Amino acid sequence: MSVNSMTLTEPDPSKDVISESARKNAYVKEAEDILYGRSRRPLSEMYALAKKLKQEKSFGYARRILSLARKDPELGSNPALTRTLAQQHALCTSRDPDLPSSEKFDRALEILCEGDDLSTTTHQETLGIAGGIHKRKWEFDGQKIHVERALVYYLRGYKAKHASDKDYDYGYTGINAAYILDLLAELEPQELEALGEGADSITLRRDQARRIREDIVATLSELIKKPEQSELQNQWWFTVTMAEAYFGLGNYKEAGVWLTKAHEVKGVADWEYETTARQLASIARFQAERTGSSNDLVGSSAWELLSDFFQDNLAGVRTAFVGKVGLALSGGGFRASLYHIGVLAKLAELDLLRHVEVLSCVSGGAIIGAHYYLEVRKLLQERADREITREDYLEIVRRLEKNFLAGVESNIRMKVLAEFWTNLKMLLIPNYSRTMRVGELFESEIFSRVKDGEEHGPRWLNQLLIRPLGEANNFAPKNHNWRRRAKVPILILNAATLNTGHNWQFTATWMGEPPSSIETEVDGNYRLRRMYYGEAPPRHSHIRLGHAVAASACVPGLFEPLTLANLYPDMTVRLVDGGVHDNQGTASLIEQDCAVMLVSDASGQMSTQQDASNNVIAVPLRSNGILQARVREAQFHELDARRRSALLRGLIFVHLKKDLDEAPIRWINCPVAIDETEDVPGAATRYNILKSVQRLLAAIRTDLDSFSEGEANALMTSGYRTIEQEFVRFANGTMPVAEDQFPWDFLKIEEPMQGEEGCEEAHRRLMKLLKVAHQRALKPWLVNPGACILLLFIVIAVLAVVGFYLYELLLPVRGLGIGLWYVALVLLAFVVVQILLRLVRYRKTLGQFFLNCLIGIIGWPVARLHLHIFDKLYLQWGRMRHFEKAGAAQQPATRSARVVGQPTVS
Repeated sequence: MSVNSMTLTEPDPSKDVISESARKNAYVKEAEDILYGRSRRPLSEMYALAKKLKQEKSFGYARRILSLARKDPELGSNPALTRTLAQQHALCTSRDPDLPSSEKFDRALEILCEGDDLSTTTHQETLGIAGGIHKRKWEFDGQKIHVERALVYYLRGYKAKHASDKDYDYGYTGINAAYILDLLAELEPQELEALGEGADSITLRRDQARRIREDIVATLSELIKKPEQSELQNQWWFTVTMAEAYFGLGNYKEAGVWLTKAHEVKGVADWEYETTARQLASIARFQAERTGSSNDLVGSSAWELLSDFFQDNLAGVRTAFVGKVGLALSGGGFRASLYHIGVLAKLAELDLLRHVEVLSCVSGGAIIGAHYYLEVRKLLQERADREITREDYLEIVRRLEKNFLAGVESNIRMKVLAEFWTNLKMLLIPNYSRTMRVGELFESEIFSRVKDGEEHGPRWLNQLLIRPLGEANNFAPKNHNWRRRAKVPILILNAATLNTGHNWQFTATWMGEPPSSIETEVDGNYRLRRMYYGEAPPRHSHIRLGHAVAASACVPGLFEPLTLANLYPDMTVRLVDGGVHDNQGTASLIEQDCAVMLVSDASGQMSTQQDASNNVIAVPLRSNGILQARVREAQFHELDARRRSALLRGLIFVHLKKDLDEAPIRWINCPVAIDETEDVPGAATRYNILKSVQRLLAAIRTDLDSFSEGEANALMTSGYRTIEQEFVRFANGTMPVAEDQFPWDFLKIEEPMQGEEGCEEAHRRLMKLLKVAHQRALKPWLVNPGACILLLFIVIAVLAVVGFYLYELLLPVRGLGIGLWYVALVLLAFVVVQILLRLVRYRKTLGQFFLNCLIGIIGWPVARLHLHIFDKLYLQWGRMRHFEKAGAAQQPATRSARVVGQPTVS
């Protein structure tokens, strides 16, 4: 591909950009002029520009400039410059977020070899870059072999003899070799060390790391005594290298001296502070694990030193120790949305929501995630960081508990068909579909309940960037979040592209397919590159929030795909439910480098079928369910592998079938009645909800219709108690959690869910409600006999009226026999339709038109009838007052939010 044909402005997902002018700085504009052929620059200027772009973290532009520079004929006579350009090209390639991770690291190593022979070179810069690339490969796939290879390159660089001080890397490869040695010691199975096995290997690595740091301290201390090298003390990377060497040796006094010198260096980018803090925090964790004091990091000497360095910014210190926290909210219709509210309630109670930096949402999770994001946006834009408290987040979730359920009770699925004029609009306007109508209802019925001054009109994604009160105009979560107590979450709405089969992301900044979700080794489909809204074709320069959420939630077969025409050449993009690709939303958390992942999974998991159907419709549906279950398993195993390989510092994975263990079924005439080695499952889960209740909750419909208070509160309570049981004090106790429990209204239904004494009648009523909750259409009549009588009366009345008018209409010709007349009309209609279908080329379009006509013209009065009568009867039957009158507790019992004992990590 020629340089001029490239799309050059694909967004960097690590940046959240406030405006077009803020993003396109002078360096980027100059790079575009060169790459588009609008201007030419000599080799020296191109290299200087690439260095500036790299400093700005515009690695994609820097990579392309360096690629162009390496084709310059001048390089043939300058081997040293050839190697330097290859080094920087490789470095920028490995860090370019626009390239798929599955291929960019290998490509970077190939480029590096073009400038130097990696098998024999002793050039410290080459070896340092090679070590860094392998370290990032480990961060991508968790394979320990990459860490081992990184160590080989770093050690060779450390041992290399430099010809002059100019060629010396001032301890860069050595300090990184020491870090990798500590990391490898940490990756060794700690159980083996406790048993005395493998202890020698761990001890040798730690001893070698110590010797390297001692050597760096001695070498660099002598170096700065030279008059010509004294200025090194005023350079950032030299001072922090000395600080890290002392820090790794446990000499915090000297480390503090050098960190003070580093703090006095001017013009240091914020990301350089963050990188240094994270590296030192990792070393502190290694030391704490070694001494068994990992739960006492807060207030330790390492903690106090970093606190002084960051001028008592405890938020920055905690972020350095904990890492980026991501929250994934799965798909599963409104069932998932309501379950997630319970999860959010417990996280708010523990004061953890303020630490969430990435919010990845799918389908039902996207609906509640967008609603929560709007509430957080309002809070962060109205109150300064220092003024925001735990109570603010509790209040946000309290409003969600109330307002979201009120929106759900409006029955959005039925409202799609309940307006004659919108039905007509769907018939007559191209690409206007039920999916878009659903998105508009999300905005009017749910998102409008967020009173932020923007609730009366459409909400546009490109206008939903969060600029916190008191922050500069160029605030970007990636670069500045780490200093804040209340983090600014990046909202990611996940859909799936029918055209390519890839993940599609909507954020407040860009849309498109991320490179990280594509495995180029096995995926040959092209990728639809991400774009900023300001650079998209005019009709796509702004996307409605409701439409993006609807795209994430439009179940294939029930809703039409969201159509984006004329966005890419010769293609009409069609988006469907994000659950088709990743129903848990975890891929986006991995892409955003989250070190702690909180995953709330309320998706529709497979259930056992006593007699699986073998008809032509049921078999493909069941097979697809098996496939989706297998994908879910694979995603969980990937997360667990990342946790075990230390890529994740914390992982919580909760779902609706947690603890629903069953004894294995024995074959007929099995000679052993009970295997004594197997535990008999108990009646309740570890989070103290009856398994009979939890199974029914796991089977509730994944739909967008109305949910009663009983169903909704039971789902919220399940999410709340599950996350409480599974919560782990991640990040080694560096993040404080609150102890007291908030009096949530939804917990009023907990005692009937637990089958407590005195709540027998409430429990029976709840079970009756949940046993029909899996139904999509028959719930009002199954749960309420009065509704059945009313329906029968309405049906008889309608049939009587229709029969009377038909009788009057057919009176002149009843001699032919009414039955024969009916048959003739049906045959005539069938013939006419068949003729039209043969005459029209696009028979699928015509067939869809007839179907839409049927639904739009006939469906709206039926939908209105259901909304105004039967839906209200169903909601009234499930009101909480009925459970309370039947004996349920009036207020939830207050108990400590701290999990007793050691929680289980998924």
